Amino acid sequence: MQRKNNEIWPINQVFIFFSSAFIILVILKYSAEILTPFLISLSLAIVLSPLLVYLEKKHVPKMVSLLIIVILSLIPIIVVGSYIGKEIQDFANNFQDMSQNFSDLIDKGIVYLNKLGISITNKEVNRLFENSSFGEIIKDIVSQIGDRFSNIFLIIFIVSFMLLESKSFYDKMIKITQDYGGNLEEDKEIIEKIKSYFLIKVKTSLLTALLILVVLWYFGSHYYYLWATLAFFLNFIPVIGSILAAIPPIVMAFINQNPTDAFWILLWYMIINLIVGNVIEPRVMGRGLGLSVLIIFLSMTFWGWIFGPTGMILSVPLTMVAQHFFGRYDETKWIALLLSDYK
Repeated sequence: MQRKNNEIWPINQVFIFFSSAFIILVILKYSAEILTPFLISLSLAIVLSPLLVYLEKKHVPKMVSLLIIVILSLIPIIVVGSYIGKEIQDFANNFQDMSQNFSDLIDKGIVYLNKLGISITNKEVNRLFENSSFGEIIKDIVSQIGDRFSNIFLIIFIVSFMLLESKSFYDKMIKITQDYGGNLEEDKEIIEKIKSYFLIKVKTSLLTALLILVVLWYFGSHYYYLWATLAFFLNFIPVIGSILAAIPPIVMAFINQNPTDAFWILLWYMIINLIVGNVIEPRVMGRGLGLSVLIIFLSMTFWGWIFGPTGMILSVPLTMVAQHFFGRYDETKWIALLLSDYK
């Protein structure tokens, strides 16, 4: 018996959707090396675009404005890079030695706990650390920071062209939206929302990094420029970013300094992240991102799997774009609703 179209189309639609989604994910996964510099460049272009608009409003020629932005961008990058470049190299070279020192410290801690009557074995502790990937994540992020600093001129070059074409690209998007019946106001809203998110996160991350730099410098910690830079980038990672940023300097303080310094560094990390993350940032961020807390955490894991640490850092704006895209079509509005903070 022949079935009616309205009986067979929904299952075909679901099959086509998930097949297309699988193909897109495979393409994204295997093209991550190419897409990652582009995503970083796009993020920088979004952050720097208000400065370009401001200079143009002051009647500064576009090429001169672009030159000013490039110079202002390169100066802090070169200065910071000169400080952390050697620290990254030294950290990578000494990673195995530091891991061994940490293992020795753990062994001493186990002996001390056993003396107190707390029964724990090296095997149990080793199994715990083997199941945890914190060390590898930190090493991977440090390595990627080094790679991005080495590719910074390529990224700035791409950013320059993006800023140069920003007005033309914006006009094209308006034309496409109008021709295909899209909602121009909704498109503008998501663009402004992402821009606002990036600008706020850059400011709060910079504040966090500067405060941590002062704390680590005061306690004489090793690699304090590197850990402050790491705190800046990891502050973009939701939920676990601040935790990951605190682990290396605290462990280094235990290994190279003393437990008292490690405790005070831990306490200061908690205070800084509490004030910046729970007081300052929500106040300047205003209304929420429109994403549920669970989705923010899962999106960090998902985009991290696709693009590595860069995907974790950009997980929130990438998910916001995906939610906006799904919300535009009746067939996928249910996905946008699942991603939202609807109650």
